[in-house]
Amino acid sequence: MMGAYGETPRTSLISDFRYVTPLYTKSQAADLIGVSRESFRNWSVGYAYKRMDGLIVAAEPLVTTAGAHGPTVPFVGLAEAYMLAAFRSAKVPMQRIRPAIRWLEENIGLEQALASERLMTDGAEVLWDFREHTADPAEREAVDGLVVVRSGQQVFRPVVRGYLQRVTYQDGWMKVIQLPGYERVTVTVDPWINGGQPTISRRGIRVADVLSRLRAGEDSHEVAEDYDLQVNEVEALLPRVA
Repeated sequence: MMGAYGETPRTSLISDFRYVTPLYTKSQAADLIGVSRESFRNWSVGYAYKRMDGLIVAAEPLVTTAGAHGPTVPFVGLAEAYMLAAFRSAKVPMQRIRPAIRWLEENIGLEQALASERLMTDGAEVLWDFREHTADPAEREAVDGLVVVRSGQQVFRPVVRGYLQRVTYQDGWMKVIQLPGYERVTVTVDPWINGGQPTISRRGIRVADVLSRLRAGEDSHEVAEDYDLQVNEVEALLPRVA
């Protein structure tokens, strides 16, 4: 499929089993990108509730999942949720963002548009187009919270751009995410490295391996030497030792 804003990305990455095989539980995925587990569940499962006037309000899932038990979130789903977290960080209510995301998917021509590099290159323009087409003032305001016009061009606001700057794309798809919540050490997830588990990117060492030794009471200097890490990189993980 092709959207109105150019060619769709090559599909080699998104068709790879490592990209679409479930790697995380919903709780694990929520913790990785720093959102509440309830929010992640709403994004991945959807929700429905009954208003006082009897009207049923329902919202469809926005995050790709597979399976019903155990790990259900593939890397593509984590990537989608990461960008939803970026949009939410702009203080825009998710129910106002949902119609804009559907417009984004339809006009970019991809069901997983949030994980696509096209979000970074064309997304602001596509969302602004939605703003010009919707008659709902709240939806127009939602786009205003995500996109701003500078020098005659539509660009994402700084908070969203900050999230985009922490990802690396390959073949048109998000491949590496630098996780939030880590200071003085760069921790990434990449489905081709350590099965998509959090990794100290400079050395390719799983965070879980370092934490297991720290939790066992080993000295941070010894752990750093064994893994050829900087002591400050290891000590940056100490708040996670519990």
